Formats: sequence, structure tokens, C-alpha cells
Amino acid sequence: GPAGSSGLGNIEGIKKCSELKLGAMEVEFTYGVKMSNEDAKKLGELNKKLGIKLSVHGPYYINLASLEQKKIEDSKKRILDSCERAHYLGAKYVVFHAAFYGKKSKEETYDIVKKEILEMQKTIEKNKWDVTLCPETTGRGKQFGDLDELIRLSKETGCGVCIDFSHLKARNNGKIDYDEVCKKVKT
Repeated sequence: GPAGSSGLGNIEGIKKCSELKLGAMEVEFTYGVKMSNEDAKKLGELNKKLGIKLSVHGPYYINLASLEQKKIEDSKKRILDSCERAHYLGAKYVVFHAAFYGKKSKEETYDIVKKEILEMQKTIEKNKWDVTLCPETTGRGKQFGDLDELIRLSKETGCGVCIDFSHLKARNNGKIDYDEVCKKVKT
């Protein structure tokens, strides 16, 4: 299914997906979580009737490995707000770009992201939200989120992984070996 509703709004977007016999749609919170829980519940009811599988894309303004603790806390709040709305929408997966390396090493960034993922999973469990955090592969080398990092993160935390093939292609200078990606994901 599509990412977003092509300007139709989420209600009309879900209806259009159903009309087109598409089975999924991503609800985008890319510029902020501006949907109330009540609106999410209403959309979730429509979603149940129409049988569209929803996912949520969290805001772009996320950096779980920032040098500034406030930015990390704000990032976690944006992700957790996305998780709360996803729960009421009936969306299982919450996708987001996790971090930038900045001045940190890849391993240091990995350790920070892992810690924050584990902490957010405790909040999700405590609130009984039926959602899975899914860091997404990223397209730029300065961003955390190459395929190997995310597969390792998934194995060590139980989070999901969102594979964006266009991001992988960009990250690898226009080259992608789909068979290799599929082999890595299966292991």
C-alpha cells in the first residue's frame, strides 16, 4: 500500500485503499504527531471494517544518539506518541529513522540506540500498546541504519526492522543486491 494518503486525509485514504483493493497503508506522522487518540480510535474502527493493514511512520525529527540529552528525550517522546496513536489505529508497526552518528563511532551510536530502544519497549509494554518498534534502513552514510546494524539490533532487542530498498540503494551508491538483502534478512 501507499505511504500516506496522497493529500486525501487518512479517512479518505483508507477508503481509497479499500476501493483499489490495496491491503495496506502507512499513516505518516513525518512532521509531527498531530492526531489525537480519539481520532486514532475512530480511524481504527474504520480500519477494522475495511481490513486495511496500517503502519505508522514516526516524525523525521528523531535522533536517539544526539549529543544533547533533551533531543534524545524529545525523540523518544515523538516515537512513543507515534506508538500510542498506532495502538489506537490498530497499526502494528511503528517505523522511524533512529539516529545520526554525528561525532560518535558506529559502535557507540549502536549502543546508545539499543539502550533507548530497550527503554522505549518497557514503556510500550507497561502501557500494553500492541505495537512493534521498527527502525528503518537509511539512505545516507551519516545516518544510523544500515541493514547489518538493524538486523543485529533486532536480534538483540526484539524490535522489528523496516527495509526501504530505495534507501539501501542510495546508501550503496546506486547498487543493490536483492538476493543478498533477502539472505541477510532470513538469517
